Amino acid sequence: MGNTLASAQRTNQANFDGVMLAALAYGENGPHVPRWLEITHFQIVHPTGALIMLYIQITQVLLRRPKRGGRKFWIIIIYSTVLFPLTTFAFAGKFKFTEELYLALPNFPDGPEAYMKEHAEDWPNLMSQVCTTIVPWFGDLLMLYRVMVVWNYQWWLLVLPGSIYLTRVGLSIPLLIVQTRPESDLSRHYDLYGTVFYSLCLSLNITTTTLICVRLYTMRHKAERVLGTLQASLYNSSITMFVESGAFFTVWSLTYVISRATGSWVGDIFLEPYSYIIALTRMLIVLRMAQDRAWSREIITAADDGVLDWQVTSTNSVALNNASEQPDGQENLPKKFRDLEDSFSSSKSTLSRKA
Repeated sequence: MGNTLASAQRTNQANFDGVMLAALAYGENGPHVPRWLEITHFQIVHPTGALIMLYIQITQVLLRRPKRGGRKFWIIIIYSTVLFPLTTFAFAGKFKFTEELYLALPNFPDGPEAYMKEHAEDWPNLMSQVCTTIVPWFGDLLMLYRVMVVWNYQWWLLVLPGSIYLTRVGLSIPLLIVQTRPESDLSRHYDLYGTVFYSLCLSLNITTTTLICVRLYTMRHKAERVLGTLQASLYNSSITMFVESGAFFTVWSLTYVISRATGSWVGDIFLEPYSYIIALTRMLIVLRMAQDRAWSREIITAADDGVLDWQVTSTNSVALNNASEQPDGQENLPKKFRDLEDSFSSSKSTLSRKA
């Protein structure tokens, strides 16, 4: 009897691992997969796979940098080194807990909810919930930093979003206690904590997204006058504004809060990947920073002052009133922009000769 039970458990575990590997490889679920496992696949596998690819890209870009050092370089190193392991541990804990749930489900006729409540203090769930709670702390911290960068370090702008951020971090502690100890006294206020917590998260991201979008939109013409049309196109596109403002997660958060307030079942789909989507959108910003395609303090200052001063010398500055003498400021641009301009001009010449 014992051997039969052990064999059945091994078979169930192999089936579970096979389903998850197939989902990871093909992005689809088999015809006999339970609905709760389909949702788990969507919630865990897809965002984590994207995060792995982003981290690999960031690592490749950093290794290819000719000069490794400087403040921005170390910010990228530290941030990605912290954020990626956190999401990895969150994924590993969630995966292990879901696997145990799948194996124990036949003994819980009341369904997955009963198992989750009884085993909420198991180490896989604890690890997953702690990491899932900490990930948004770092995610929103990056957005506050980006607000400072694009607004040229006008610190008074942090008063409102900074207050929301601190309140949200403080409220995440009792929410974490409820999620890992459902029998505690705080569990009576779980719905209230959750509603306030996710509303604060939405408010913070609407504020940061709006501040960044407004700033980038108003700076686009100044950037064109200083950098030239071709170089400014790297910073003025709609995709740039969408990515650097974290708009995707803001829309995701808004959808979840609305579905939660209306009691819709759709909310469950948007809840579990919540922290993974935060990490995903922030890693996209970090990737642009690593590629030198994100708005930097130098570009913001140059656009504000109308002077492109890369070497902090008068010989490397382009004033707006001299724009007619040097059409795009090519001779005074950083090397990456000069190379891009030369490559573009060379391509045009080759096409003209062929024509």
